[in-house]
This record gives sequence, structure tokens and C-alpha cells, in this order.
Amino acid sequence: MKTHLIYLALVFQLFITSCKSIKTDAVVVRDVNSKVQSKDFTIEVKYANPSGVGHINLSYGYDLRIKNDSAFAYLPYYGVAYSAPFNGEGGIKFAELMTEYTCVNTKKSDGWDIHFKVKSKENGYDIRLNMFENGNSTITVNSFNRQSITFYGELKE
Repeated sequence: MKTHLIYLALVFQLFITSCKSIKTDAVVVRDVNSKVQSKDFTIEVKYANPSGVGHINLSYGYDLRIKNDSAFAYLPYYGVAYSAPFNGEGGIKFAELMTEYTCVNTKKSDGWDIHFKVKSKENGYDIRLNMFENGNSTITVNSFNRQSITFYGELKE
């Protein structure tokens, strides 16, 4: 009898834990959806994947931020540059207005496909952002003067 009570208590605990997990997942999806719809979010980048090279682990501090009609990027660059910037700075850095912004909720991939363009003084960027319901993201940056590069990160809370 005592053994049955212990098993019953364990089953009850597992049930409560699984219900809590479902609620947490629903809250995460709602929060991600809210941030995407309001165009107010930051993707903290963890890995870079240059064309023809494997993953590169990145240190803390690289991100892509969307705020209303503007995009702010502080990202590293690894790959072939067809022309060098005049100021000698590397990486992908801009704080500019976005053009041709589209955001489509995709049921197939359970997330959002976001696409926009940015024109800075030095370069133009075509950015595709795939954000999943759990906040994980893939950012592909195409540039007029550089090979494309892909970044992997997650939505910053």
C-alpha cells in the first residue's frame, strides 16, 4: 500500500511538471509573437556560419535589434569582401531605417519569416530572419560588397 502511494505521488508530480512545461511553452510563444508583431526585439547571436566554412562560436555582445522602422546591427564578418570599407572597420555595423520590411507567420516552420533591406553609408544589406516560436533564430545577411553569411541566435528577453 505504501509503495502504491509513492508511485501515485510520483505520477502526480510528473503530471504537474508536464502541465507546467506546456504552460511555459505557451507563454514563450505568446511573448515571441508579441515582440515580433510590435517590431521591438533583439536577437543575441551565438554562432556565425560564413559561406564555405563551419560554425564559429561567438563571444557575448553580438546582436541584431529591430525597433519600430529601424534596424541596429553589431555583427562580426568572416568571409570574402569584394571591397573594403573606407573607415577600416570590419564587421556588419549599422543603425539605419529598414526598407521593404515584410513579416510572414509561417505555419509550416512554426515561426516567422522576416525580410528587410538596409542601406548604410558603406554598404547595402539584404537581411532574412527566420524566427521560430521558441525564440531561436537564423539570420542570413547578403551584402553588395561581401559574401553572404548566416548567424544563429536567440531572442533576448
